[in-house]
Order: sequence, then structure tokens, then C-alpha cells
Amino acid sequence: MAQSTVTGCPFHSAAQVSANASRGPARAVRTLADLPGPQGLPFLGNILQLDLQHLHTVLEQWAQEHGSMYQFRIAHKPVVAVTDMDLINEVLRKRPDAYRRLNAIEPVLAEMGINGVFSAEGDHWYRQRRIAMQALNNAHLRRFFDTLVKVTGRLKARWDEAAAKGGVVEAQKDLTRYTIDVTANLAFGYDVNTLETEGDELQRHLERIFPMINRRINAPFPYWHFVKMPADRALEESLAFVHQAIRGYIAHSRARLADDPDLVAHPTNFLEAMLAAREEEGSEFTDEEISGNVLTMLLGGEDSTASTMAWIFHFLTEHPDIQARAQVEIDDVLGQDEMLTNYRDHERLPYVEAVAFEAMRLKSVFPVLFLGANQDVDLGGVRIPAGTAIFLLTRQCGLQEEAFASPRQFLPERWLVSRAGIQEGHNTKAFVPFGAGPRFCPGRNLALLEIKAVMAMLCRNFSISKPIDAPPVEEQFGFLMAPANLSVDMRRRDAASSPIGEALPHLGRERPFANTRS
Repeated sequence: MAQSTVTGCPFHSAAQVSANASRGPARAVRTLADLPGPQGLPFLGNILQLDLQHLHTVLEQWAQEHGSMYQFRIAHKPVVAVTDMDLINEVLRKRPDAYRRLNAIEPVLAEMGINGVFSAEGDHWYRQRRIAMQALNNAHLRRFFDTLVKVTGRLKARWDEAAAKGGVVEAQKDLTRYTIDVTANLAFGYDVNTLETEGDELQRHLERIFPMINRRINAPFPYWHFVKMPADRALEESLAFVHQAIRGYIAHSRARLADDPDLVAHPTNFLEAMLAAREEEGSEFTDEEISGNVLTMLLGGEDSTASTMAWIFHFLTEHPDIQARAQVEIDDVLGQDEMLTNYRDHERLPYVEAVAFEAMRLKSVFPVLFLGANQDVDLGGVRIPAGTAIFLLTRQCGLQEEAFASPRQFLPERWLVSRAGIQEGHNTKAFVPFGAGPRFCPGRNLALLEIKAVMAMLCRNFSISKPIDAPPVEEQFGFLMAPANLSVDMRRRDAASSPIGEALPHLGRERPFANTRS
């Protein structure tokens, strides 16, 4: 008998669960012990089966075998994995009251000095969220756009030089430099300029942090409190360097606020906004919260956006026809310009946005969200005790036939239909790359603006392809999922042969239809 896509249980059909949901909250009829799952070992559970560098693929394979809700164990701790889109959205909507980030995340990040809005819970999260939203709202991004143009110009110059030499570009590294420079300017108003300086010391230290977060939150116990591996000692070195740099930025910003009181009312970056909030009654932030949030923004804005763009590059080299269609749209919008210089022009790139959405669907950089239950909850008819870890397999959710037609194919056109024209096989509830509900990612608009700025500059000036004899691109998980072995052959486009004005079938001026709930 086929398992239900909602419960993973052969005795409860999706229709039955849906009918129960329509009558009100589902009454729990099962416990964790009733859920299917992979066989484990005594005491160890399934920990030896969890390859941390490919954790998402292990969990997705288990979903194929055991259904859309299953359980496994990390030592003695039970974990519930969920791929059903309705249940995933239910969990995300009920945050932060019923669900929170995995209990292990907050102490691990706090120990690293990274306990900002990403990992904060309860009142701490509510206080910090307002400042994060202010720093990343559209009005601030519009004022920040000139800085974004400047940094994009530096990336273009770097690629001009690479193309002139006929060399191969390590896309992931260059895009990480770009996002560090953008995010550092926005976070604390400092131009670190890793694109034009080859030291890359800040980037080198930041690259160590995300994989170690993944390693520590999935560890069965805090082993580093008792014995430190070489990777733990390297992490300590990197955290010391990064925190020292941030303390310097905080001191500099405090001096600026003292010299210019108008900045208290009109902060120009995230750090100034947090320092200015000290002046508001009841809004004081500690030095630890300020440092943690600046580092959170730097880490969150660096790796996630760079990896998303790197996956887009991968798909453009895999599909030259899609790359050509993006070039047509960008040539039409930019005219004789070499990159976006008008803020409003980013709204005129529906096909580029569709390419980005499709890359996020197939290669979500956060394919797993690590959450836990704050209280006893009923989820899909299963009674889940407070404190139980719940892993939401968001990438697997978007690869279901019932959510998207031909789900394994890269088809940007699927995002270019109007709301009125949405048909079966395109359900945006299954597309949650930025989360959903109250803790919807505040950096969504910045990420999309960076993606469009880079894509416009790339497609207007260059064509990219896979280098001859390049190794296969692989998925590598380190808290987020990034491409490994990604390099591209960067060639200048012949301006005389730019396909300006060529027709693009199916391409209208309407915005792509995606999940934009906040």
C-alpha cells in the first residue's frame, strides 16, 4: 500500500488527514514510536549513518524510503524529519511560540559569540528583529544601491582581467569576496574590499565558521569542552580574528555617532542602528548582542547569497540556451550600460528572477531547517513531546511531483505565469528558500538585489561555460549547501553580436510568481 505523502503512514491517507484538518486541529493518534525510520544501533542510534558533509542527501534518501514524516536517532535523542509542504508551513507559521530553532543551535552560536537575531528566541528575538528589518528594508537598500554598484564594478574588473587572460574563474571564491564586501558595507559601513586585495584574511577566517557550526550542532555531546581537534583550534583562531575586527568596527562607529549626533536618528548601517538603539528607552543592546548580530549578518549575507549565485552559474553553464535568454533580457533592460546603475531596473528582470527561483528550488542552500518543539505538539496526527528535534527537509519538499511538474528539471519558465494562470503542478507553498511565517528571512530583498546586480553584469559582459575536463560539481553540506568543484570559463561577449531585441517566447513583464509571504 502506498504511504501517505502527508503522514508517511499506510493507514492514513492524505485525503483523510486533509479532511481532519478542515474540521480543526488534528487529534494525535500516533506517537514517535509509531513513525517509520531507518534502523539504528543501540546507544548510537543512526549517528554513524550521518555523513555531515552530505547530511541533506542522507535525510532526503531516508524520506524516499520511509515517507514524508519519519524518525531517527542521534544517540539517545529522537529526531523527526518532515518533507510534507503543509506540515512544513504549519511549523514555520507557529514559530516562535510552538517551535524554535534546534536547542543545540543557540548555545553553540552563543559560545562562538554569534548569538544574534538568527539564533535568538523569545523576547531577545523580538527586540533584535526590529533593527534587522530596519537595516534591510527597501528604503535603506535604495540608499545603499550606489555602494552595491561600486562593488559590482570591482567584480566586473576582476572578471575582465580573468577573461583577458583566458583563464578559469573559481566562481564560488569570487562570489564570496563580492558578498563579503557588500555585506560588510551594509553591516558596519566598512569597505573591506576583498575583491581588489589578495590577502583575503577575513574571508579565510569566515570560511571556517559555517562547517564548524554544522559539526557542533549535530554532535551527540560537546566534545570540544573536553578535547579539541585541529579543526576546533583553527576555529578558535578564526573567531578571535573576526571578533577583534568587529570590536574595531564598533569602536569606529561609536566615534562616528559621537561626532555626528544626526546619525542616531538616521543610521547609515546595521551597526549604527544597533548602537543608536541604546539611546531609546527599553531598547538597549549589550556589546555581546551588537557583536553577535553584526557577525550574524556578515555570515548570513556572505555564504548563503554567494552559494546561491554559484548554483545559478552552475545551471547557466549546464543550459546555454537559458543563459542566452537571460542575456537577451538583460541587454534589453541595460541598453548600452554594462551593469545595473538604476535601482528601479532590477524590477524589470523577470526572467533573471525566475532563473534564481528555479536554482533555489533545485539547489536550496538551506535544504534542511533545524527546529525543535517548545511544547508538546500535534503535527500531522503525531504527538511530538516538547524538546524533540524536528528537521524540515525544505529542498525535498520542492522536488515532489504534486508540488511542481517535472520537479527534477531546471525550468525557469515555470515561474513566469500569472497568479490567475497558476495550474496544478506549481504550488509555491512548497518553495520556502527564505522560510515562511513570522521568522521569514529579513535579508530576502538584499539577496535578490545582489543576485540581479551580479547576473546583469555577468550576462551583459560575459558568457560562461564549463572548463574542459572540469570535475563534476558536487553538493557539499556545511550548515548550508554549497557547490564543490565549481569553476567556469569566463569569456567576454562580442558587443557587436549582442542579441538585443531578439524575441523571448513566454517572456512577459509580469513578476515571477513565488512565495512572498512574510
